[in-house]
Amino acid sequence: MPEHDDLSAEAALREVDRAQSAVRRSGRRGAIFLLSLWLISTAYWLAALLGTEAVQDYSGLGLFLVVGVVLGARLVFRERVYSRLMSRIIYPVTGAFVGTTVLASLYNMFLHPMEPGPGWVVPDVVVTLIAGAPLLYGAVRVLRSESER
Repeated sequence: MPEHDDLSAEAALREVDRAQSAVRRSGRRGAIFLLSLWLISTAYWLAALLGTEAVQDYSGLGLFLVVGVVLGARLVFRERVYSRLMSRIIYPVTGAFVGTTVLASLYNMFLHPMEPGPGWVVPDVVVTLIAGAPLLYGAVRVLRSESER
């Protein structure tokens, strides 16, 4: 850090505040990313489980396109600084989300009837909420942590 040898105390404090602000901002952006994936996942599972046959046919294509756009935007606007909690929590949340999505897919393939009746609405909504729960948990935990700072 030879270029910062002549920093005054006030300038150093401003630099620390700027770095902390960048970390908080990246944590909030990561939480918003998780929330957007949660909304996409919830919309997909509701359409796939409760929608008409035409909606079910196109829900997979819609999910693929929307997730591609969201991931592309995340890559374009990625941060170089990450909060410690976001770095620590993203892999367990991703693993849990993959697991709950696999369980929801197995439910859809083997337990869900082709022509569900009104009695299947509650189990379908429960499966939808369980499938997206890890994303919502991660987003809420990061947002709560960032608001406490």
